[in-house]
Amino acid sequence: MIILGIDPGTQNLGFGVIEKNQHRVIFRDGGVIKFHNRDLQDNIKNFSSQLKQIIYDNRFDEVAMETLFFAYNPKSILKLAQFRGAILYFLLNQFANIGEYSPLEVKQSLTGNGKASKEQVNFMVKRVLNISSEIKPLDVSDALAVAITHSQRLKDRY
Repeated sequence: MIILGIDPGTQNLGFGVIEKNQHRVIFRDGGVIKFHNRDLQDNIKNFSSQLKQIIYDNRFDEVAMETLFFAYNPKSILKLAQFRGAILYFLLNQFANIGEYSPLEVKQSLTGNGKASKEQVNFMVKRVLNISSEIKPLDVSDALAVAITHSQRLKDRY
């Protein structure tokens, strides 16, 4: 089973691809779609072509995305909510169902601590996927963490 994990962001959209074979989880791909434009509407228009290519290259069985986190800046959270909604709409046109996990659920799943730092999540992602090199930026390890969390939740289905 091939799983795409997404860490949505209006500046960087992290993605991570894993393969789950019975009890093994294998790293396949990961990266960031960068948005250099500050205009949200342009970013919404432009992410789909890059995400389409990622989907085409990997033929996913499952997709999971991180939900919103609490932010102190209301303008930032509104922009992220709009952007995340556009991504969700795009994905739902490609896949029947999208797994959604809060940052707390993802951190708890990987580290056992819902308040773990991004660096702790990064460390555990590397450990679970047996990766010795650095995973940068942290948006990539966050997306891989979402995919790993989804694979753990699916164990009853496969």
